[in-house]
Amino acid sequence: MTKAIRDSKFWGKSQALRKKMRSLTVRLPLTFMISGLLIVIIIVPIAYFWFQNRMISDYADRANAITSLMVPMIDGNLVNSYMDKDRDADAYAAIRKKLMGLKDNLPDLQYAHVFRYDSDGAKVVFNMQDKGEKAVGAPGQLLQVEPAYAKVKDRLVRGEEIWVVTKNEEGYLYTYFKPVFDDLGVYQCHCCVVFTMTERHRQNISFIMSMLIIVAAAVALVLVFDVHIVRKGVIKPIRDMSECVKGFTYDTESDRFANMQAMEELNIHSQDEIEELYYEFTSVMKESLYYMTNLSRAKSDIQEQEEKLDQISETAYKDALTRVGNQASFNKFTDILTQEIADGTAKFAIVMVDLNNLKYVNDTFGHKFGDHYIKGCCNIICSIYKRSPVFRVGGDEFVVALRNEDYMSRLLRMTQITEAFMASYGQTDKEAYDRFSASVGMAEFTPGDETVDQVMKRADKAMYENKDKFKKKYGSYR
Repeated sequence: MTKAIRDSKFWGKSQALRKKMRSLTVRLPLTFMISGLLIVIIIVPIAYFWFQNRMISDYADRANAITSLMVPMIDGNLVNSYMDKDRDADAYAAIRKKLMGLKDNLPDLQYAHVFRYDSDGAKVVFNMQDKGEKAVGAPGQLLQVEPAYAKVKDRLVRGEEIWVVTKNEEGYLYTYFKPVFDDLGVYQCHCCVVFTMTERHRQNISFIMSMLIIVAAAVALVLVFDVHIVRKGVIKPIRDMSECVKGFTYDTESDRFANMQAMEELNIHSQDEIEELYYEFTSVMKESLYYMTNLSRAKSDIQEQEEKLDQISETAYKDALTRVGNQASFNKFTDILTQEIADGTAKFAIVMVDLNNLKYVNDTFGHKFGDHYIKGCCNIICSIYKRSPVFRVGGDEFVVALRNEDYMSRLLRMTQITEAFMASYGQTDKEAYDRFSASVGMAEFTPGDETVDQVMKRADKAMYENKDKFKKKYGSYR
């Protein structure tokens, strides 16, 4: 075969191939395959991160619901007591049993703890690991904060609500911390739950791979069927669904119902995989809508119950006139001080305040101005003792429990409140109901005291001594 003949045959094949490549039946499927490949490259990472975020959001809702059940079990005022008691103590064991019940009913809840975080590390309050498991922390034991949580340690110490996603040899973990505060709003500990997301993550990857396979199958069908069938039976339904999904909003329950209605209105009947995908997707949307609706109602019910409990607590422990603590609140706080006395950790002082001239104001101007007088005196007390709980224990009697900073500066505070009442009473240009006056007495807890009542009696005696001095100097109203 001569060189000219070989060149002629090669030229003919090359021309035929070029002509074939210019054919629409080849270029359209090829273009679709390339476009499909590009779409896959773009969509798969987006889908992956979307599913990851959705997974994290779902676990966040579950973790919030579980910790919302855990927090009411922990009395913030008794956290120190929990850590001092042995885990086999009846009260401690009863709480731990309830917490273990929550853990045991959730298979993907890997760990559940109640820890107090401070600058030294994490102190164990309740540890729901079985005694046979490793790294079991006894109540009160100081543990090192895991490296994965080191970056949020300062926020934990401040008592913030935090969630963290980590990955270790056990897989993907979602950790949620919800703080517990005492009645004074002081941070005491965190309820912590750790969910394993490994299986859910694997399912997400599997679902994304399934989507990839479906897209690849759709591209392969384009090579077999006519361009017209591809446009009518594949491209248009997918485009319709894609445009529909792009218009979705998820802010409210009505938005989700509108999304579902828009998808059903497409009414795709292509009698192929596209139709199956459409109905599967619609079914998933319906199930998701049902789940989100129930979840929203459950969260609403929980919030409503919490609001009712807050209202009950507000009524039970707040004085209706002054909004400071009432007698019931003081009794509850006395229990805390009594426990501290029993534990040998007590360090406090009691301030007794008895209003002067309240009977004169009531009798002269009426009880409306008497209430005004009580609130004015209460405002002075609260302005001096900003960091201490104030209680109204009688019509004209208040009690202040000094601890921490106010306890350290108790003598200065005593001078300040005495001067504040004398300055107010000395404003002779004002009406009697605006000249706020009270007698004040203070007593400190000493090692010889066995009860809070002993400290209160000394404070009450000091207060009456000051009241007698006031009456002798300014007279009294009968």
